[in-house]
Amino acid sequence: MGNLQFDHVERDGSPSSLTCAACNQAIATSYYEVNGSVTCQPCRNQIMAGWSRGSSGGRFAKALALGLGAAVVGAAIYFGIAALTGYEFGLVAIVVGLLVGGAVRKGSNGRGGRRYQLLAVFLTYTAVVVTDSSLIARELQKEWSARAASPAAVAAGVSASNDAAPSTSPHPGLPAIALGLAVIIALAYAAPIMIGITSPIHLLIAGFALYEAWKLNRGVALQVTGPCQAAARPAAA
Repeated sequence: MGNLQFDHVERDGSPSSLTCAACNQAIATSYYEVNGSVTCQPCRNQIMAGWSRGSSGGRFAKALALGLGAAVVGAAIYFGIAALTGYEFGLVAIVVGLLVGGAVRKGSNGRGGRRYQLLAVFLTYTAVVVTDSSLIARELQKEWSARAASPAAVAAGVSASNDAAPSTSPHPGLPAIALGLAVIIALAYAAPIMIGITSPIHLLIAGFALYEAWKLNRGVALQVTGPCQAAARPAAA
C-alpha cells in the first residue's frame, strides 16, 4: 500500500461516488477511514497487517540497513560527480538527505518517530562527513606533495638519510591505536563544521539536508474508523 499517504484527508467526490484511496476502486456499500483517507475493507485489512508486520527491533534494523545503503549510494553519487566533472557540488548533500530519509521511512513501514528521525539524521551526517573528509584529505595530500617536491625538502631528506643511524622503534600498542582511531573519527565528524566556518553556504546546505531527513521521518499514528455506510445521494430535481 505504498501509494497511500496519511498526511491529509483524501476524498473522491460525494458519498455516492466514494473511491478507495489505496486501490482506486469504487466503494458501493461500506468503507473505512484510515487517517482520514477513505479505504475499502480489503485495503484496510492490508494496511493494518502491514502496519503490524514485524517487531520493533526488526523494523529498526531494516531502517538501519536501508538507510546505510542509501547513504553509501549518496556518497557514491557525490564521488562520481566529482570524478566526472572535477568539481564538488555541495547540493548533492540534499539528495543524500532525501535518499536516506526515504530509505529509513521505508524500513520503518512508514511509522516514523523520534528514533527513526535521529537515525536518518545520523546517517545523512555520516555521508556528509565522508565526502567532506575526502575533500580535506585531497587538499592535505596536495600540500604534502608540494612540500615534498620542493628542493629544500629533497636536500634535507637526503642529508637526514645519510646521517641517520639505524634504529628500531617500538610498535604502538592497542590503546594507542584505539586512541588514534578515535581522534581521526572525531576530526572527521568535525569536518563539516570546520568547512562551514570558512564557507557558511556549505554548512547551510548540510543543515537543509539533515532537515529533509528529519522531516521525512516524522511520526505517524495510525487511526482507523469505521465501518461507515456509503449513503446514496438524492437524485437531482
